[in-house]
Amino acid sequence: MGLKDFKVKVYKENILHNYHYLKKIKQKDIIAVVKSNAYGHGIENIVKFLSECGCKYFAVARECEAEKILKLKLNDINIIILETIDELDFIKKNSNVQMVVNSLKDLLNLLNQGVSTKQLHLKLDFGFGRNGIMEKEFDQLVKIVKEKDLNFKGISTHVFAADYEDMLKIEEKFSEILKILKKDRFEMIHMQNSAGVISIEGKNCTHIRCGTILFGLQEIGYFDPNVKRAFKLNGKILGIKDLKDLKYIGYEKKENINIEKYKKIAKIRLGYGDGFSKRSEGIMSIINNKKFKIVHISMDSSFILVDDSVKEGDFVEIFHDLEDAINHLKVPHYEFLSCINDRIKRELI
Repeated sequence: MGLKDFKVKVYKENILHNYHYLKKIKQKDIIAVVKSNAYGHGIENIVKFLSECGCKYFAVARECEAEKILKLKLNDINIIILETIDELDFIKKNSNVQMVVNSLKDLLNLLNQGVSTKQLHLKLDFGFGRNGIMEKEFDQLVKIVKEKDLNFKGISTHVFAADYEDMLKIEEKFSEILKILKKDRFEMIHMQNSAGVISIEGKNCTHIRCGTILFGLQEIGYFDPNVKRAFKLNGKILGIKDLKDLKYIGYEKKENINIEKYKKIAKIRLGYGDGFSKRSEGIMSIINNKKFKIVHISMDSSFILVDDSVKEGDFVEIFHDLEDAINHLKVPHYEFLSCINDRIKRELI
């Protein structure tokens, strides 16, 4: 890797702080959600580090993510796959891999295929519409569980609503169905996502599912000042040119760019081939504690309008102001951070 290539620096001290802080304030064990390359932070490094810190449960979305964790050959950890998978032999062959049951149909199929309920987490859907057994199926679910006298590894739901009152309603409904099913049928009970960890108690829960908040990425409207951000995307200026010598910047004519204040253009080795979307054109980078606008993004490079204070080799930080980037891109931080792909090295420091 070249000296001027970009890296994602991940501050393990901040992740460790968040891990212990969240455990302390909720008095519950943590399921670390590490899907989508740990939201861009690097799944292998994060799982290895957190397992060394005592984390026993890791949640992923896909089988391929579980396979990456298994290749680390870590002892005494469990992997929960959040989405339905078809290759049930994968579950049967790996006793430390568990699966979320996302529909009544899935449950019946899993039972028929001989998958141990000790590897299954029931998921209840109170209107989220993404995954889970629907409310209209709860009576049938209760009948199956009681008739077969089933005991599961876990039961869960998802706090999907941004409205606090709706969150409380979901919490109450979850408590009601737990009472009917009998909560001692479940070794693990979990419902809180990152926003829910901050906002609601999580009645009857044994664990909290921490994804973005574990890495210091917080939902707008649900902010805890004690949570520390771990992600930093930075690299160095590759080169600088005078705008007067150029007709184009990348594939665009420079006449389309406002150059009233800045007369120079700096090139960095970061582009949409790295998962840095062209939609990021217009956001501000940080160089020497000053803001400079990114004006063009190509596949392998991006270009920043700079002044005479910026020199080749200076450090550049991208996405320093997450709220500003969210407002510019009109998507949550976990979307654009997790898009940064494996061409960019993750460095746990």
